[in-house]
Amino acid sequence: MAFLLGAGSCSEDKLDEIDTNPNSPEDVSINLLLSQVTINVPFAVANTDLAWYSSVFVQHTTGVHGQMQSADRRAGNEDATLVNNVWNNIYAGPLPDLNLIIEKGSDGGSESGRYHDVGIAKVLKAYTIAIATDAWGRVPYTEAGQGNTNRTPAYDTQQQIYTEIQTLLDEAIAEFAKQAPNPGVSDLIFRGDMERWRKTAYSLKARYHNRLSRIDPQGSATQALAAAEQGFQGNVDNFTFTRFTATAIGENPWFQERNDRSHHAVSETFVNLLTSKNDPRLQAMVAPAPNTGAITPAPNGTQTNDQANQNFSDVNISVLNATAPLPLMTYDELKFIEAESHLRLGNTGEAFTAYQEGIRAAMQRQINAPEPAIASYLSNASLPQSGGALTQEDIIEQKWIAFFYFQSIEAYNDWRRTGFPVLTHPIQQAPLRFPYPLSELDANAANVPNVQIYTDPVWWAGGPE
Repeated sequence: MAFLLGAGSCSEDKLDEIDTNPNSPEDVSINLLLSQVTINVPFAVANTDLAWYSSVFVQHTTGVHGQMQSADRRAGNEDATLVNNVWNNIYAGPLPDLNLIIEKGSDGGSESGRYHDVGIAKVLKAYTIAIATDAWGRVPYTEAGQGNTNRTPAYDTQQQIYTEIQTLLDEAIAEFAKQAPNPGVSDLIFRGDMERWRKTAYSLKARYHNRLSRIDPQGSATQALAAAEQGFQGNVDNFTFTRFTATAIGENPWFQERNDRSHHAVSETFVNLLTSKNDPRLQAMVAPAPNTGAITPAPNGTQTNDQANQNFSDVNISVLNATAPLPLMTYDELKFIEAESHLRLGNTGEAFTAYQEGIRAAMQRQINAPEPAIASYLSNASLPQSGGALTQEDIIEQKWIAFFYFQSIEAYNDWRRTGFPVLTHPIQQAPLRFPYPLSELDANAANVPNVQIYTDPVWWAGGPE
């Protein structure tokens, strides 16, 4: 009887395993978490819905089918379900994972001493929360990303969040200076190259200082330039995700969108601007439309449905393919930030030099342009030929071209901040922010700010907190 009892009873270890899912472990190592976030941030935070809508709003592309065409016609842009998925991706995915890496890898954590992993997590956390606040304005931050402990987090002001972003990046730089195990292949962006992460942190600091140009024109310029000095030194340093694969679940998200939905065509605004400047990137980046045999852009607000891109042009396969690199921040953007900052400080010569270097780097990155083609373009009479002739509009126009096709969120941020490039639309200008998601309106309505997306700019674009 004693034998039967012993054989049929459960040990304490077995009892502990009841009601647990062996395929969903409660404790995940930093190595696994880091691999996950270095994929999820480029894919689910920096791209997909926010980027696709931003592309239409800033007229890199025209919506020619489905949701993007509705957005271009200004139908449904206030729909609270518009970007539910991205909000949920941020607050239920990368943000909790990034917080967990920071907790586990810091002193006193279960994997203490993993300072380089912690630094990467702080860079990606700063980048992620910047995407969120730039899209919506006030968002949860101090009470967010802590798992399911608080389902009604308070909304922090954008000013407070921007202070926290700079703090995170400063802390990351300090983490990179410490002796620590190298993340190696768990880091799917730079493969443990901590110098490139350090340069990325400084470059992002320059971006987010420059974002406050309307809040503090002189101070933001000075701070951006100081950070930029230690940022990217060339295209080799670019903060770019390059690990896509030609498989159904491993492709570039823009390529997936084209294959699965095909809601975009290249916009008339983009083609007309490059045509007016005789820009060699036009022929290299934009494909002829099959039905016309020529580059045929789509006017924004079009009533013509062209899901298969037969009547209107799409981007060339050299730009958009399954494994196309996905830039998150680049050397050319940093040079344009320097140009704009110098211009605000009255340093016209330095501004012009940085402006031309930004164009050169963008052309090399986007189409691998040879130096003679770049020199010819820079000497074009449609471009300023001296620092005295350079304007903010010149800088932002070239930055807007450089952001094509994958960095539409940043182009949308610049348009809202500066008003450039000057965009016209037959129906209505683009929204000044994204609508808060239905999930928050349902569960956290008391904390969700009451704003109008077409009339209320975010704080750094001149709106109230």
